[in-house]
Amino acid sequence: MDKILKAIALFLLVLGSFSVNAQIKYGFKTGLNFAHIIGTSETNNAGAELETWKNTTGFHIGMTFAYKFTDNFGLRGEFLYSKRGAKYTFEGQSYRIFKHSTGSVLTLGTSRYLINVNNSYLDLPIMAYGRLGDWELYGGGYVGILVQSAGEGSLRYSGKTALGNDVFVNPNKSDTELNFNLNHNYRRDDPGAGSAESDNEVPVSVKVDGFISETPKTLGAYYDYPEGVGNLYNSLDFGLVGGISFYISNALYLTARVQYGLSDITNNDADLSKAHIGTNGELIYRADKHQNFMIQASVGFSF
Repeated sequence: MDKILKAIALFLLVLGSFSVNAQIKYGFKTGLNFAHIIGTSETNNAGAELETWKNTTGFHIGMTFAYKFTDNFGLRGEFLYSKRGAKYTFEGQSYRIFKHSTGSVLTLGTSRYLINVNNSYLDLPIMAYGRLGDWELYGGGYVGILVQSAGEGSLRYSGKTALGNDVFVNPNKSDTELNFNLNHNYRRDDPGAGSAESDNEVPVSVKVDGFISETPKTLGAYYDYPEGVGNLYNSLDFGLVGGISFYISNALYLTARVQYGLSDITNNDADLSKAHIGTNGELIYRADKHQNFMIQASVGFSF
């Protein structure tokens, strides 16, 4: 929260210094985000990739400011609420640890995660622009501050214990595919906990090597974590932005641009491997880099 307030205060201070010279134009814009996440995929023991990040559609809305040095050149700033993320899939080699009344059992098998990741940011882009007739080209950089981070989806898992026994839904031995809902709040969920919905749901009763493990039907973001390691998604995003605008009139315009993140949006201390576990059952965390990528299409009005 302190970072958010400091960034907003700095932005308003810069805006105020421009306004003194009465060279600034105000406006607003809104539109769609076509976003995904760029990152290194986790691989199985044979080296095959297990993860994909596909496009998702979000939106943005906010205020714009333009400071003119000349009729054709100036600076443009924006203060936007922007929603982006990705459709995440993991499929293949995996593991799960099932806790019971006297301990836990490690199982190895295959998982299929489907998660719609939705991250909301306050974006502060600052860009230089050049205008020729009704067309305008612009480019610069942006800082994004994460204000909300959530994911929804499902998990399917099938596996065996070290003794070679199937994991199954008790008491049906033939029901060896476990199905869970995923409802993640990456900024609030606690380690080892189900989601808020799981409090009102019947847990999944799983049998592993003769033990019964009661697992929440809906899993929180950090259910598989033994202790707090921080949030998965970092609070700060920054990168480059560039695009083109067409002015329908002096005030109304259409614009399209690319926003390319340079920062790692995931916390390496909380990026848990879904495919690999240590020889002694210790969890493995990954030092991969994940970046936001987004194409925006907007309509704006300036005055």
